Amino acid sequence: MSREHIHEWVSRVAASHPDRAAIDAGGAVVTYGALEAGSNRLAHVLLARGLQKGDPVAIVADDAAVVIGAILAVLKSGGVFVPLDARLPERRLRALVSEVSPRWFVAQQKFAPLVGTIAGDLGATELYVDDGLDASVPAGRPEVARDPDEAAYVYFTSGSTGQPKGITGRLKAIDHYIRWETTTFGIGPDDRVSQLTTPSFDASLRDYFAPLVSGGTVCVPPAGTLLDAQLLVEWLETARVTIVHCVPSVFRTVLNEGLDRSRFPSLRAILMAGEAILPADAARWFGIFGDRVALVNLYGPSETTMTKFFHRVTPEDAGRSLIPIGKPMSGAAAIVADDHGNPCPAGVVGEIQIRTPYRSRGYFGRDDLTRAVFVPNKFGSSPDDLVYKTGDLGRMLPDGTFELLGRRDHQVKIRGERVELGAIETALRTHPAVRDVAVVDREDRAGSKYLVAYVVLADPAAAEQLREYLAADLPAVMIPSTFAVLDKLPRLLNGKIDRAALPAAAVQPRAERSLDPPRTPVETQLAALFCEVLETTNVGIHESFFQLGGHSLLATQLVSRVRRAFGIALPVRVLFDQPTVAGLAEHVEALRWAAQGAATSAVGRTEIEL
Repeated sequence: MSREHIHEWVSRVAASHPDRAAIDAGGAVVTYGALEAGSNRLAHVLLARGLQKGDPVAIVADDAAVVIGAILAVLKSGGVFVPLDARLPERRLRALVSEVSPRWFVAQQKFAPLVGTIAGDLGATELYVDDGLDASVPAGRPEVARDPDEAAYVYFTSGSTGQPKGITGRLKAIDHYIRWETTTFGIGPDDRVSQLTTPSFDASLRDYFAPLVSGGTVCVPPAGTLLDAQLLVEWLETARVTIVHCVPSVFRTVLNEGLDRSRFPSLRAILMAGEAILPADAARWFGIFGDRVALVNLYGPSETTMTKFFHRVTPEDAGRSLIPIGKPMSGAAAIVADDHGNPCPAGVVGEIQIRTPYRSRGYFGRDDLTRAVFVPNKFGSSPDDLVYKTGDLGRMLPDGTFELLGRRDHQVKIRGERVELGAIETALRTHPAVRDVAVVDREDRAGSKYLVAYVVLADPAAAEQLREYLAADLPAVMIPSTFAVLDKLPRLLNGKIDRAALPAAAVQPRAERSLDPPRTPVETQLAALFCEVLETTNVGIHESFFQLGGHSLLATQLVSRVRRAFGIALPVRVLFDQPTVAGLAEHVEALRWAAQGAATSAVGRTEIEL
């Protein structure tokens, strides 16, 4: 493959195969020719309106075709793309925007009010692409030369103080990763790659460009599919997906759907990153499918651009205590370092440090934070020879394979997303009733991580307000599943919180819980399903699924079981709106009556026609 930039590769494919499907969103197909012409026109509009080299361009859209077209347009015009998630709270979005001060917003028209709010007084130019672009705008690619070391994008991660950090990626780093994945896994025109990652995370670039530079197709699921394991399984089959990128927790929810070897006839590889793959999950998969579908473990912080390690999981790995992250990919090197930055012997635990010319440029506008983690290579001779201190603990095995063991700090991964526990604690401390707080991650029996907030309150009744209070500022992944009220937090002799001494049980003591029993057969059946998923003996019909330790992954499991038990189409969002047995029972009853009424009506029409 040539040394073109990714947007140039896509242009070459479009020139050769303009009628081939580039994006397939539930049957709504965008061809390579249409994607190329649309992104070229948008690039010309940006340049005509005054876009300068290196200008940040915020993208606010939930349509994958719009996001991909906007990214291509920004790359072609010399800008820096900044994808934002419109589902985030407005205050959070304003904080992100204030970090980069974009002069341009490319968005869908439906987000115009939101863009107007978060843009504030920046004086930014707003372009709404679904209004259509003037046909007189040139459809050819603008001639804008791009240096491989230029900034190409900014993606955000949470900071320990609650202030987000923007990671600035280089163009050559995206080029390198996409070239590596397409070559390593032989991605080609017949591949259909799942697009399951939100566009506000750099991992989405895998979903987009691995297929697009290869003449393949980006497959976009209908809204809500990722939250419903049964729908996800059905979509993967009907969309004929060949390669899946996902986090291991999504892989686990698919496994829980009672699969057999006949499923997923088109699938050939699942590439996972963001969390540990559990050996038990690998064993279950290999027990069903054997080695027909490749399982691949990817590892790499966003600061080093998506992935820098990979490991092809084998059936033998299922017998390990943990599955390795493998060895560095081409273009990267790594060591396990001690506290002085010296390499640790094989088997000794230390910090994983990565050396690669395909690293990011660091944190946007935060040279101090960048210098703290990108440090000179003590074995190198050039000041530009840097290593990235990941903060991840690991060890190297005698064969050069690496294992990932955890974090040195209070950063965790929840469903594949990086979460700073300190940022959640900072947000909680702003509530007037919170006297003290500690947030930790816990693991359920299935191996899924969730968050627990231990709080000391001036008014215990305020505990009911905390979830909604946080939701005004933080993304859903940063909202604790459980809030446990304590009289005081345990502390060490030095005054620091003794996190190891925090109680394991985060659910309210039985004496404080309302255990109202089921009143109807539907409530009885739902209560039993709650108990199965939450792995508890009983629940009250007015107790919240989430206050009892439920989280979004368990929610998908519960909804799948409810759908099977009652034979109804129940969206996952209903559980978030009605998280109690009593509330959910009302909804289930209504759906059953509606289905029964529709069936009766159909029978009546048939009798009349006969």
